[in-house]
Amino acid sequence: MKLNLKGLIAAPHTPMNRDASLNLDAVEQQAAWLSQSGVVGVFLGGTTGEWSSMTTQERKSLQTAWSKVTDPLTRIAHVGHNCQWDSIELARHAAVSKLDAISAIAPSFLKPNSAQALAEFFSPIASAARELPFYIYHIPGLTGVTISPYEQIEACSELIPNFAGMKFTDPDVYAFARCQSVFGEKYELMWGVDELLLAALPFGAVSAVGSTYNYAAPMYVDMMEAYTRGDHDRARHQANRVVQLVDLLIEYGVLAAGKSLMSLRGIDCGPVRSPMVALTEQKRKELFERLVAEELLDSVPEIVIKNPFVSSKTSSQA
Repeated sequence: MKLNLKGLIAAPHTPMNRDASLNLDAVEQQAAWLSQSGVVGVFLGGTTGEWSSMTTQERKSLQTAWSKVTDPLTRIAHVGHNCQWDSIELARHAAVSKLDAISAIAPSFLKPNSAQALAEFFSPIASAARELPFYIYHIPGLTGVTISPYEQIEACSELIPNFAGMKFTDPDVYAFARCQSVFGEKYELMWGVDELLLAALPFGAVSAVGSTYNYAAPMYVDMMEAYTRGDHDRARHQANRVVQLVDLLIEYGVLAAGKSLMSLRGIDCGPVRSPMVALTEQKRKELFERLVAEELLDSVPEIVIKNPFVSSKTSSQA
């Protein structure tokens, strides 16, 4: 039942107005840009999408907006929640909205103490959208749930009929390689650490979910193509640029900086929600200038560098 995706899956930002209310009119723009930038799918309402700062109704509205896009992108809805019942509601809505798959994060406040307990938490969520593939969203750095991903897959495969695999957002390449060697034929393991994508390719990664694919997908596509044809110097060059880009994002705040960078692609995603803090005009302009000076992003419209708060309409024409 897995999707069998090959390529990059962007984790889109949830677009917001200046008051941090949802701006779902921007979704069509996001989809159009991603389709032409080399991305094959989207992972909706995940960490990059600020799911934990959104209400369940807002997350359902986001699903509905993406269900209406006409661009040929595979749409995976993140439906995870600390409350299992809310997660079930989101899964049902994803199915009704005719999205392509669902995924759920482990509960991160009251945590499961075993793979079996986690599988039992996931089971009714997956069952609520039984016609869709279900993927574990494994991100121990944020959830604090450090149960072996191998054991998670094993437990879920026995309990969940529509189990399809895992979004593996963990820098533990050894654990990924182990899971891939045992489960890779039957289940889909989507790599989820942008800056280490090159390290995952030799272990069979063929699909990857990431935040920076929103605005830097061509750089990753070039890296993957170079690796495939055996041009390892080119692949390493692009991988080093990726590491520098991520370092810069961390310095400014990954989600706040990422939303700001979308204006370079002609899309206004607005601010981040509290408790995160949006970039000031000065910091935003400084970030853009450093990206250009260090050649970390291709095709940056000069008008946006000069005026970082230029409207999305103007920047899309630049």
